[in-house]
Amino acid sequence: MPFDVVQDEELDLEDLFEDISISDSNMYIANEDKAVELISELIKNQTNTSIYFQKRIENRINKLFSLFSEVSIENEMIFYERFMDLCSRLSERQKIQKIQDKVVISFGGKVSAGKSKFINTISGIGDKLPVDQKTTTAIPTYIIKATKDMIYANSMYGYSSIISPEALNAMAHEFDNVYGFGFPSFVDSIIIESNDYALSDQIALLDTPGYTKYDEKSDSKMVISDRQKAYDQLSVSDYLIWLIDIDSGAITEDDIQFIESLRIKTPILIVFTKADLKSDKEIKQIIEVAKETVSQTTIECFGVTAYSANLQKEYGNNVIKQFLNYTVSGSVRNSDIIAEFKHVENDMREAIIKAINQAKSTANGLFTYISKSDKILEIRSLAMLWGKANQDGYELDKLLKSYDGLIREINIEISKYFREEESV
Repeated sequence: MPFDVVQDEELDLEDLFEDISISDSNMYIANEDKAVELISELIKNQTNTSIYFQKRIENRINKLFSLFSEVSIENEMIFYERFMDLCSRLSERQKIQKIQDKVVISFGGKVSAGKSKFINTISGIGDKLPVDQKTTTAIPTYIIKATKDMIYANSMYGYSSIISPEALNAMAHEFDNVYGFGFPSFVDSIIIESNDYALSDQIALLDTPGYTKYDEKSDSKMVISDRQKAYDQLSVSDYLIWLIDIDSGAITEDDIQFIESLRIKTPILIVFTKADLKSDKEIKQIIEVAKETVSQTTIECFGVTAYSANLQKEYGNNVIKQFLNYTVSGSVRNSDIIAEFKHVENDMREAIIKAINQAKSTANGLFTYISKSDKILEIRSLAMLWGKANQDGYELDKLLKSYDGLIREINIEISKYFREEESV
């Protein structure tokens, strides 16, 4: 059944389960009251404090761009969109704090590529990550090292709830089958903290929804939606491991096009999963063909290997371990939203300085030309342009000082915002 979360209206949650047959051992499926309780917890709205801080930051960003009413800089609207996108992401602060300063390695591939099982195995967390999720129920899930096992569900409204493994399994599988709706409509992400996590504590693994190969015969709207979900998560990752079911025998053109569309700036690792289904000779041949295929694309590839989660065995020269070490030794940390704010701020400041230099250069060039001209009408026209260039340079100089002041205010608000969360 369709299910839409409306923030400003109170939902009659009991009506969601009317005339539904229940038969499952999971308590959130077998017990309607528990199902209602779980949904109620996960659809809580943002706290007033969260909304207050976000609005203050948003207002300062709008004030910042109001400075450009008289003069403009290159890519002004792009900078505005980047600032506002980061501002909207502040609702994810629970997630941001958990993965800040960590390398985020995401896992992509078609549906049923074996991502979750692969992650469970290489990370050492056992069966904590639900496997074989349908795309409709798949929620971006981070796995990180911690001293205590915990699972957090982060809602779209900035609220974070601690959930049980049983609740996570219900969200991943049975809820959609029994009640007819999935949690991605109001749950932004899951964070699994595990004491069994065997990788570096600098690494956060991200399991993303599998994408579906486009097929004109299929429901195109659903396919496009599935692909967009995968794209949105993978395109902002620090590093990418692309998984392919070895039974497919090769990396497909659809895989290549999807990877290229992500424009990942770091080398990717390609892993053929379920390698125990093939002989050593077949595995070697598949890897060699994949390497040749990828070499003819624009993809920057770290390496190609094969792995069996069932046997916990890599069929290669420890390429997976080499890749993980490579990510930790690098300086890429795009998941740090504070660093992203700084990056946009610096880019925009450079654009303002560039505009100042261009205005001054134009004014100097016009002045030189005017001083050598003896044509009165030409001098009058050029003098107007010279005056405009001088005025633009003067306004941009003032704007730069105002920009620096407002940026300081924005950074202070962001710092307060995260300190407020820590005190809750």
